[in-house]
Amino acid sequence: MRKRKKEQLLSLLQSYEEVHSTLRSFIAEGREKEATSLLVLCQEGMEKIEGEVQANLAEAGGLTELFLQYQEALFHTYQALSTAESEMDFLQKAESVYFQIKDVIERTAVHSLILFLPYKASMWDSMESIYLAARKDSSCEALVMPISYIERAEGGSFGEAQNEREKFPAHIPLITEDFSIEEERPDLIYIHNPYDDANLVTSVHPRYYSSNLKKYTDNLVYVPYFTTMGILSHGAAFRPAFQNVDYIVAQSEEHKKSLPKEVEKKCVILGSPKFDSILSAVNHPPKMPEEWESIAKGRDLYYYNTSLVGMLENTEAFLEKMEEVFSLFKDHPKHCLLWRPHPLLENTFLTMRKDYQSHFLCLKEKFLKEEIGIYDNSPELERAVSLSELYIGDDGTSLISLFSVAEKPVIILDNNLPSKRNEESYKTLLEYFLLRKAREERCYGEDALVYEGRFLLVGQLEEKKLSIKKIDLSEWGISEEESDRIPGDEYGEAYFDHGRWILSPKAGNHFLILEKGKPKQRIYLSGFSYKPDAFFESNRVEDYIFCRAENYPNDIRFSLKTLCIEELKGQKIEERQVYHIAEHVLESWDIQFTFPVEELCSGFLPWRRFSYGLRENEAYCLQDFLSDKPLPRPFDKAFSHSKIKDIAVNIGTAGEKIHAYFQRIALQDEKIGK
Repeated sequence: MRKRKKEQLLSLLQSYEEVHSTLRSFIAEGREKEATSLLVLCQEGMEKIEGEVQANLAEAGGLTELFLQYQEALFHTYQALSTAESEMDFLQKAESVYFQIKDVIERTAVHSLILFLPYKASMWDSMESIYLAARKDSSCEALVMPISYIERAEGGSFGEAQNEREKFPAHIPLITEDFSIEEERPDLIYIHNPYDDANLVTSVHPRYYSSNLKKYTDNLVYVPYFTTMGILSHGAAFRPAFQNVDYIVAQSEEHKKSLPKEVEKKCVILGSPKFDSILSAVNHPPKMPEEWESIAKGRDLYYYNTSLVGMLENTEAFLEKMEEVFSLFKDHPKHCLLWRPHPLLENTFLTMRKDYQSHFLCLKEKFLKEEIGIYDNSPELERAVSLSELYIGDDGTSLISLFSVAEKPVIILDNNLPSKRNEESYKTLLEYFLLRKAREERCYGEDALVYEGRFLLVGQLEEKKLSIKKIDLSEWGISEEESDRIPGDEYGEAYFDHGRWILSPKAGNHFLILEKGKPKQRIYLSGFSYKPDAFFESNRVEDYIFCRAENYPNDIRFSLKTLCIEELKGQKIEERQVYHIAEHVLESWDIQFTFPVEELCSGFLPWRRFSYGLRENEAYCLQDFLSDKPLPRPFDKAFSHSKIKDIAVNIGTAGEKIHAYFQRIALQDEKIGK
């Protein structure tokens, strides 16, 4: 029996106690007419309750006899009103049977009705393991109803409604949209689209906007369709559904902290079903489709991702990069490209980058016509990941975390072509030093940029010329092997003071003090491990180093005299300004390096956001990798494996944990954690 129905029945039965008491009073006072009316109401009401019990309780047989006994006792009470028999004896019998009926219903086990509302079949993996756990649970009924969505036309108007139910896995039973959410009022509703009417590319049908769904359930749960490597830069944006859902499922503490503060109380850290799906596929790889085999011809598959973020940031460079990738893989003897574009990529060109749409469609047609590789637009993401050897694409995508959990390498592409990479890298350094100089009120000594955790770069500006010198950390007690292990975003800036360098944290949890001839010294932040972009900049003022917080709770101050850290409680710039220097100004400067410039490039960066792969740069690019040019540094699988636990909780069992948590909520009176 549904919990809601049980509560309704018990509420109705509760009213009988007062009715029975009133009936006793009428009989005692000889008010036969009023007593008769109440007896009729009791009889009719109990008939309705019996009907509801039979409709909602599979094992209602035992109660049928009790309902009959109650009706008989009422009838004998009515007959006794006009005879010498004692009405009270029969009424007492009716009350006794009533309490037995109530007791049986109170002890009746309840089950919940759980409704899953996916809209894109390719995003079903964000719900599937929850559903599979629910399907095994006899205390619930789990239903999957793929919902219609509408692709927006140019200008944002609605096109025709679509439903992808035919693309869902065959082993998942589906119900149709004529299911009445309004009448059934599910105990739990899971959604994975938080945008309602705010998405510029697609919209679920307005019937399924969170504001409407919330009217018909006590527990509306949002499970993200994406995953992350930690802090989610775009996750802080407030999505329309956030104000309406009761709970938001987060994969980790870092993920939770990236959400808007006003919804943190709704957030429950339980993991991501997408990781369950990926692990299952990797451990039990599916068979490669025949049409894929005919194209791959025994070659290794390399997963190529073209994401929305990369396309929207610089569409022209994005398309040029696609051409380069297609050219490199065409007729490659050992590696076959498996191109899996974002499911909304093509429609995003239509709605947001119309001027580039024809170029994209020409590239797509060329890829298909010339069979450059495998084109995968199926909903089976986990199949593509499990059959691929590695990932190629942007770093602003949840696929990085999926490949990391699968322990497969990633190659992060630079959408700038090789001819442009040097120029862009040098301009980035020039802009950094110019902005540092502009913010300085006065000079308190030498400072430097900690470059990739490998060495320090000191910039000197003079008459439209930037001169950059390099200071090797090996000269200050850090071996090359140790330097290789330092994540590229561990430190931000370094400051020279009294014969020592002090490195300030960026994502790390400490200040590092280096002094020749002395052991390294680390001054740690209390109760803090690491966080991507914990601090966005630092500067020195007299005897203090100030670090400005981004993803850390507040700014901090480091004393160069006492070597102590002070938390500046309540001090944090919530909306920091990002400054840029005009292109024509940068082009007017000359940049000179006092060391071989190729030493800037490592080709491998163990950043916090990913730890097992290559990042393209001018020293080592995708073409080098495909040509078997020796890696600048070997893939470090052991290091990557050690970092998996930081990505999410409950990897491989998230679906079970999520179902167990919310099933408990559905079957109790008060919500957990509210």
